[in-house]
Formats: sequence, structure tokens, C-alpha cells
Amino acid sequence: MTDIPGKKPKILMVGPDRSVHGGISAVVNSYYEAGLDDLTDLRYIGTMKEGPKIFKFLVAVRAYFQFVRVLSWADIVHVHVASDNSFLRKSFFIRQAFKHRKRIIIHQHGGDLAGWVASGGTARQTEVIDVLNMADEIIVISDAYRDIISGLSCNGKRVQPDIHVMPNAIDMDRYEYSCHSENNHRILFLGRICRDKGISELISAVSALSATYSDIRLVLGGIWEDEDLRKEAEAAGEHVEYAGWLSGADKTGALSDCSVFALPSYFEGQSVSILEAMASGCLVVASDTGGIPMMVQNGETGLLVKPGDAGTLKEALDRALSEDHRDERLRMCETAREMLARRFNMSEYMKHLMQLYTEQ
Repeated sequence: MTDIPGKKPKILMVGPDRSVHGGISAVVNSYYEAGLDDLTDLRYIGTMKEGPKIFKFLVAVRAYFQFVRVLSWADIVHVHVASDNSFLRKSFFIRQAFKHRKRIIIHQHGGDLAGWVASGGTARQTEVIDVLNMADEIIVISDAYRDIISGLSCNGKRVQPDIHVMPNAIDMDRYEYSCHSENNHRILFLGRICRDKGISELISAVSALSATYSDIRLVLGGIWEDEDLRKEAEAAGEHVEYAGWLSGADKTGALSDCSVFALPSYFEGQSVSILEAMASGCLVVASDTGGIPMMVQNGETGLLVKPGDAGTLKEALDRALSEDHRDERLRMCETAREMLARRFNMSEYMKHLMQLYTEQ
């Protein structure tokens, strides 16, 4: 691409449909909120929508043919991927862009990338490396994922493109900071309600803590992906409340109403919800996995727990809820908000992204 003063770069961006309930679509929507479509000539193609398998397949096929039709227009192809089916689906788009000698940015958002690559043996490792090497640049959301990708090696092949660590960011002005001086014992979870998110351990911990905090409430904001988990939540009675998928004012309202945010995932990329919780004044209790420790420093900006360990999760939640730790909780909330302003500021993120688009 020739950098012509005043000319907007033509960006063809690929990822899940913006209506999908998930982390990547949240990041893409934050781009639009930050004005990326004004800074660039942006076209977005959604490759996945929620629904039955045949519907998802038809959406992907339609997206691919739409992509092929407009590919010649683009200066840069920016592809958002995770692992598993997300990576496999996007590999078709990446190969087509590479065939047409487009500048390619692969944006890797996490998931259980290391486990998924390893489980596929030599064939999958080789395929993943080959696809990643079609990129001109790779964006990752944390140092941990940079290390995973740079460490991929099979049959003498390694990942060659430059890897840029660009943690997800938010516009803090969209959130009202309301750190609760008096803990209301309300705990919020946002995301897919499945076992990989540690929901079973979270329900167990809340149920155990109800003997100490009679008014404790776990608010589950998300979509059910496991019917057995729904039954576990119902068995917990009044201490677990299902709020459905929360967005917009409903989400900011829930963040303001709850004093603790919990995300005890088994694996995680770099959750935007954690940043939103910190901006709103919630104390974050989350797993020590993936990109979470980049945001949550134990005892400083929140509390970290071992993934899959209901006992340590219960202890951390007790510490977060107890009035004996009130001053510590308020200090961690303040420190977390200060860190957000320094390290996860959307305006700085957009400057970095535009530099990638315009510099060769």
C-alpha cells in the first residue's frame, strides 16, 4: 500500500458477525465506537452467526464469496481469529488474501490456542504455522500469547512475521466509577455460561458463602451453553440470579450495581469484561491464566485464583466481600482504575492500530 497523505487505508476486516455474543465481536464493536470507520475506509465481513450448524455453515460460505468479490478493493486484510473452528474457518480467507498478495494482519484473540494446536499433532502444528506465516504482521492480546505463537515449531518451521502485543482497551468515559464503600455482596459474571468459564465452581463457592453472607447474589449475565449448569444454578435458589445477555445500559447498570466481578475461567484471552468491571469500580476476582494476570495483579488490582479450584475461589470471594477487608478492597479498586488509564486506554490503542495500518 502506498501511503498517500489524506488517503484513508482500505481495510477489509473479517471476524464473527457483530451481533455474536462473544469477546471478538465486542472488540470489533469497540473499534466502531472509537471511530475506526471514520479513520479508515472500513468494510467488515462477519463469518459466523449463532444458530444451528447448517445455518453457521451457510453464513460462512456466503461470507467467503462476499470476501472474494471485494478482495481486490482492499489495501489490508485484517482477520480476527481465536482457536479451534475459528482458526480453521478464517484460514480459508487468509489463504485467499495471500494468493492475491494482499497485506495481511492476523489478530489472534486467545482461546485455548496451545492446547488446540498440540491436540492436532504434527499435521495441525504445521498447518497453523503455515497459515500464520502468510501474515505480514500478527497482533496478540498478551505476552503469554506472543510466547505461545513465537514458540510454535514443527519440522524446522517457525512463525516468521513480527508479533505485536496489543492488549484490548476500553473508553473509560463510557463507565461510571462507583466503587462501593459498603459491600452489597452482589457478584457479577459476564460471558458464555459454560464449564470452561468456571461457572460450576463459582456457583459452588457462592452457595458455600451464603452461610456467611445471607444476602449474597451471583448475577449471571450471559447465554447458557450447558443445561446441567442451568440446573446447578436453579438448585442454588435465590443466591443465583440469571440476567440474560447484558449489553449497553443494561450492562453498565449491572456493573454499577455489583461490588465484585468474577471470571474464574479455565483459560482466557484478555477479557474486555474485566476492563469494564475495573472501570466501573468492581473488585475483580479472576483466574490466573492467559492474559488475565496482565490486568489483575494479585492483591494490587484484584484477586487471582487457581483455575478449576472452588476452594481458592471461595476464599478469594470471601476476602472480596468481607468488611474486614474493606480498606484493601477500596485500595485495589482505585489502583485498578489508575492502571486502566495508563495501560488500557482506547485512544492509545487506536493510535497503535493506525500506525500498523499506515506504516510499512
